[in-house]
Amino acid sequence: MVAKRRVALLLGLVLTAAGCANPGDRMVAPEPTVLDDADLYFVDMDAVRQMAPQGAPFTQGLRVGYLDLTDQAAGRVDLADRMHFGRKAVASAKGLNVQPDAVPLRRIAETAKGEFEAARARLLAALDANGRLRAPADAAKAQTAFDCWLERTEAGDQAGAAACKARFEEAIAAVERSLAPAAPQQYLVFFAWDRADISPVALQVIEQVAADFKAGRMVRLHLAGHADRSGPEAYNMRLSERRARAVARELERLGVPASALDLKWYGETRPRVPTADGVREAQNRRVEITWD
Repeated sequence: MVAKRRVALLLGLVLTAAGCANPGDRMVAPEPTVLDDADLYFVDMDAVRQMAPQGAPFTQGLRVGYLDLTDQAAGRVDLADRMHFGRKAVASAKGLNVQPDAVPLRRIAETAKGEFEAARARLLAALDANGRLRAPADAAKAQTAFDCWLERTEAGDQAGAAACKARFEEAIAAVERSLAPAAPQQYLVFFAWDRADISPVALQVIEQVAADFKAGRMVRLHLAGHADRSGPEAYNMRLSERRARAVARELERLGVPASALDLKWYGETRPRVPTADGVREAQNRRVEITWD
């Protein structure tokens, strides 16, 4: 009851502010402030919707995608997510560095977190590999679809989460294709923190490797397991071995002979993203697959 009264008071204040405003005095450029929700709803959002496309194609793609998520949240009378995605739309319109939502932002089951962490690492790897420039539309779609997938999972909307996940997988695959040379030089399989099991997103990568092998594009596969620096060195060495062996088992299950696999593991000694000791970094929890 207290929470509802607070929301009602907030809405009353916002509506009062809107009623007193002179339309001729409203700003025409987005000027978001996180704490000023009246400006967010009645100045910034209008400006973002009406502005002519400007800035980098990726950030404009985010603007459109986050506006859509804002409108979906409004249709569900979900004030918190309407505000959240609205702020991300405004920030994108200003050309700010808007990142995909962090998994801990949402309250989801522990059993689901691993897949989301691996998917987010895959997304960031593609974005950081120049995906924002090489495939801006698909990169923006992948990021907003990831946020949608995460939010709908928290809400318990299985159908909505599945639809957002499908859009993410289609978009991230398109980004990766745009980044790949005529023949890819490396595949990356990412893992959740302190885990060595294969997530559905990771399995897609492994299935592509198996398909390439069967097509004769590879003779021998080299699997290199890695860990981040959030645990003891000896433990991380064993964890990186478990990851390399987990990928090898999946490849064998998919028809790649064990004799064609070369396994190595490096623990925390070869990070993809350098960090201080003790830091969790999703992009460092991986198996790199190269080949002859």
